[in-house]
Amino acid sequence: MPNLNSAGGSWVVRFAALKAESGPAGLRGNSNPSSDDPAGLSAPSAIRKVDPAYPLEMMRQHVGGTVILYAVIHADGSVGSVRVLRSIDDRLDQFASEAIAKWKFDPATKNGVPVEVEATFWIPFQPARVGANF
Repeated sequence: MPNLNSAGGSWVVRFAALKAESGPAGLRGNSNPSSDDPAGLSAPSAIRKVDPAYPLEMMRQHVGGTVILYAVIHADGSVGSVRVLRSIDDRLDQFASEAIAKWKFDPATKNGVPVEVEATFWIPFQPARVGANF
């Protein structure tokens, strides 16, 4: 998914079935293995994407990197419970979080029924190369 504000970077979005006791990947407690069965789970599909702000001054200062966010994609396609898993700068973290919260999805489905899923979003902020006119 192109991220126009990050000078040609690409987004990476991963999702998994939401469990009642879930948190970010790797922070879950033990669960019933049968509830982890991904069979019949279809991926959510973004229908509205919002790029985060990436102020020109921050690009000029070479403030960049990849923000990693955790969020829940609800059964109605909205995004909630957004939190930062890997920070690069408080301002860019905030811009990324605000943008993800505005996304809208055709929800994931399990056996044809809309379900909530947890997702991680890898959002690159890549300053333009030296000498670029911006």
